[in-house]
Amino acid sequence: MKNINISHELFTNFNDITYYDEPHKYFLGDQQLISVTTLIHKYQKDFDEDYWAQYKADQYNITSDEVKRIWRFLNKKGTMKGSIIHDYIENILLNKVFKYPKDEIIRTFGFDPILKEYEITKKHADDFYTDIQGKLIPIKTELVVYDKETLVSGMLDILFYNVKAKEYQIWDNKTNKKLSYDNNWDKLLGGLSDLDDCDIEIYSLQLELYKRLIEKNTSIKLGKSYLSWFSHNNPTYKIIETKDRSKQIDMILNERINKLKLVA
Repeated sequence: MKNINISHELFTNFNDITYYDEPHKYFLGDQQLISVTTLIHKYQKDFDEDYWAQYKADQYNITSDEVKRIWRFLNKKGTMKGSIIHDYIENILLNKVFKYPKDEIIRTFGFDPILKEYEITKKHADDFYTDIQGKLIPIKTELVVYDKETLVSGMLDILFYNVKAKEYQIWDNKTNKKLSYDNNWDKLLGGLSDLDDCDIEIYSLQLELYKRLIEKNTSIKLGKSYLSWFSHNNPTYKIIETKDRSKQIDMILNERINKLKLVA
């Protein structure tokens, strides 16, 4: 394997960042950095909850408050299930035993609305892990990266070495019920107005930005980036190659640098 000093660079070049998990915030000393997801979100329209809650309420002949309660439940359930699946995948990649947090789930919801979907997605994760043996070598999971010039930071799920392609690759685990590939209604904002506001574009931008942060601050060169999608709605896991959005990331980071200069 080439670049045998990769672990040294990954540990030393990003080891002065502090990440707080609960508020999902990154600090370099006393300086708070903007996260990759927050920076990308600035190019999306805000979700008009009141409008769409009333729209759905009229469709199903219920109140908008009932719609919002359903959304809050589904959001909390999806977030917890996603976290559990991420933890499970990380553990199997590290050959560690994972205990399903049933007690925590019941304390949160009063019952377990996750187990059935978890068992399906767990099977997909097991199949993925079996299929990548000898093909994708895990280098580091939950890698926190950042850039001092732009004050941007984020955490990527896993950095693999692809044996066949002979390159390092960023992979991101997704547990969304659905993934949108386009959007007939909304585009992204500003310099990204030629792109649809959809999951694949957002995730492509995020992984491209992670890639940029690593390549700018280490000697490591990365290859393609991928999503590994685990959804109980699918018959098995899906692998999705993200789009090359390097030009768009150039624009985003240039705007970020110019903004920092204005407030300096």
